[in-house]
Parts: sequence; C-alpha cells; structure tokens
Amino acid sequence: MVSTQGHGDRTALVVIDVQNAVVANAWDRDGVVGRIATLIGRVREEGAPVIFVQHDEPGSGDMDKGSEGWRFVDALGVREDDIVVAKQYPDAFVETTLAATLADLGAGRLVLAGAQTDACIRSTFHRALAEGYDVTLVSDCHTTDDRAFQGVTITGEQIVTHTNLYALFSTYPGQVSGTATHDEVAFASAPASV
Repeated sequence: MVSTQGHGDRTALVVIDVQNAVVANAWDRDGVVGRIATLIGRVREEGAPVIFVQHDEPGSGDMDKGSEGWRFVDALGVREDDIVVAKQYPDAFVETTLAATLADLGAGRLVLAGAQTDACIRSTFHRALAEGYDVTLVSDCHTTDDRAFQGVTITGEQIVTHTNLYALFSTYPGQVSGTATHDEVAFASAPASV
C-alpha cells in the first residue's frame, strides 16, 4: 500500500535513542531492549531496513557525541554499516536526514520503537503521521523514566500505556496507524492495529 503522501511502499523499522544515558533508568529497560533486539534480528532476516536514530546533545556531558552515554546499548547489535540518523531535537525529522533516508529506501510505512516514550517517541510518531507515513508504534518496545510534574508522579509504565492508547486515537484520512507488539508487527503487509 502506497501512503497518501506519495511515499514508497516499503516498511522501515526506526529505533529511536536506545542509548546508554537515555535508557539508564527507564521502566522495564532490559525487557524493552531485549524485545527491540529480537525485533531487529527479525527485520534483518526479512530484509527490511533498520534505521537507528541517535540523539546528540552538545555540552550535556553524558549525551555528547562519542561519550559512553551517547553510545547505543550494546544489546541492540548495531553494526558499522547500519543506517544511523543523528538528531538534536525530540522530533527525529527536525534538521535530520530521516526524511531523505526514508525516501531513498522507498519507505512509506514506519515501525517505531525506542525511547523516551513521552518525548522522542511521541514527537516522532505524530510528525510521521503528519508527514503522510503509515505508522505502527511497537507497544512493548518503547520506554521512559518515571516523571514528576506539577506535584504529580507518573510512572514510566503509565506513560507507556497512555502513549499506546494515544496511538490508537491518532488517525489521519487515508493513512493506517496503530500499535502492535513486537511479535505481532508485520513488515510485509499493512500495520496491525490492536
């Protein structure tokens, strides 16, 4: 299925910010990283493209380019020849090569996984829909830290659950969006909506 905005018909897995400093204190960190690694392995076997998005925050110390915190979590198995898109804002499309990379790959459908759920995942999910891509959020492959805001503590688990619900209500005319678990998501057909 070709997306309404003229994007291609391939599916790409986009793994956002699964970096040491980003997921250090994330909810269900090891479980989420393990499921993402499993998904990456499956995608590689099926021949679909994988794009790794890597946040760089100059002057931050733990997220400076080249620092240990900036590096991808080893368990992902990122290879030297993998596609890596550098970013400095939560929305992975802002001032990056992501849109051009997707165009070069002929990808009109994105499968999103990674961190942080309430920032980069949510921003990129919404932007991808606004840009005309079909989008599946992998419901058990994104995470974030517990947050305290205006005197209220929200757990990482609650944020992940709410974002999965949010994804179900994010619809655009002529596009397909939704959620699927890592073992349900398909790379050869339309996205599943759970």
